[in-house]
Amino acid sequence: MNQNLNLKITEITSAQNPRYKQWLKILESKGIKKYNEAIISGRSFLNEILTEFPSQVLGIITSNIDELDNYNIPTNASVYLLPNELFSSLDIYGIKAPLLIISAPAPQPWNETLASGLTLFLPLQNPINLGTCIRNAAALGAEVVLLKEAATPYLPKCLRASGPAIFQVKLWEGPSIKDLAQYDKLPIYALSPNGMNLFSFNFLETMGLVAGIEGPGLDQYWSENKRLSIPMQPKVESLNTAVAVGMAMACRLAHLNYK
Repeated sequence: MNQNLNLKITEITSAQNPRYKQWLKILESKGIKKYNEAIISGRSFLNEILTEFPSQVLGIITSNIDELDNYNIPTNASVYLLPNELFSSLDIYGIKAPLLIISAPAPQPWNETLASGLTLFLPLQNPINLGTCIRNAAALGAEVVLLKEAATPYLPKCLRASGPAIFQVKLWEGPSIKDLAQYDKLPIYALSPNGMNLFSFNFLETMGLVAGIEGPGLDQYWSENKRLSIPMQPKVESLNTAVAVGMAMACRLAHLNYK
């Protein structure tokens, strides 16, 4: 039996429709910040979001009503039916599964302290790396402070990497990476190619970990005794930032749980 027979469906057929034009805008950072909304796609985790985080879902966009039978659509959800040519402009990865319009609130300002546990400070400008780090934070238990240099966490590429983790992690808005270095009395350590050996470091229960910007890094701002390095084989230049952050988080948990 079709469980979605009672859904209220709005059909949009024109590219000039104001609501549709707004959806195109929230595929980019400026529109996301203006409307506090974003679009997330990904067939594999749509049901998880609809079931676990229904309050974050503002609407569902589809080009095929029958497709909705595969998902747990709340009866009070706003559903929008689009022709294929309009839908494809929003479905930028060509997944051809329904799209979710989600709430994308601006993070609250960081309170300049460290919460119990681990706090990640991320200046990452690559949205895929940022999304992966947010997913790491959800998996390994950390809050996230987005530094001024960071990409918008609700960009499509970021959401594709983070998935439902975007709703599972506390996000804060922080200072620039340069200004963060001034909080030298807090136990905030930076990942760097030039620092103390990560594998032998005495990790703290409450601490901060900051990743460098892809490319330039952060050695110019961070003192050597507050930098951690992952030992690597000769001739290997560096690790992907998200990989390095995940390794550091895992090392900390291993140290605290098995020391």
